[in-house]
Amino acid sequence: MRTEASGFMRGFTLIELILFIVVVGVASAGLFAAINSATVNSVSPIYQVRALELAQSQMDEIFGKRYDDKSPNGGFPPCGGGEVGAVLCNDSDAKADLGDVDDYDGFSSVPSTYEGFAMSVSVSSVNLSGRPAKLITVTVTPPVGRAVDLSAYRGNY
Repeated sequence: MRTEASGFMRGFTLIELILFIVVVGVASAGLFAAINSATVNSVSPIYQVRALELAQSQMDEIFGKRYDDKSPNGGFPPCGGGEVGAVLCNDSDAKADLGDVDDYDGFSSVPSTYEGFAMSVSVSSVNLSGRPAKLITVTVTPPVGRAVDLSAYRGNY
């Protein structure tokens, strides 16, 4: 819009208008890209929470099992501990029954309510201050986001 004031024409030239449209277009593209990224990643925390829930649930299930095939229910006396009445630790490697901690090594079954998730469990024997223990690691990978790892030691008690 041009108006005449004190002998000069005021307003915008065609070049100024084109430059303004280009600047606003570039700024809008950056803004829309940021909004799109935030929208796509907004579901990731939900998957992370569900992955953590699945990992914790699996860890709780494993911790409820016996330390070893020869461990008595309740864990006392511990196997191989040298206490009176203790039995020798022996794992028959019968993974089909999932009756003790070692049986979960390599376990990867995911409940149907966690479609798209992947899980793996590893169990390894370790020595903690001269006492036998097992390191249990549960890794859950959600469909979107990073994998969740939970690790814990299960003592021979």
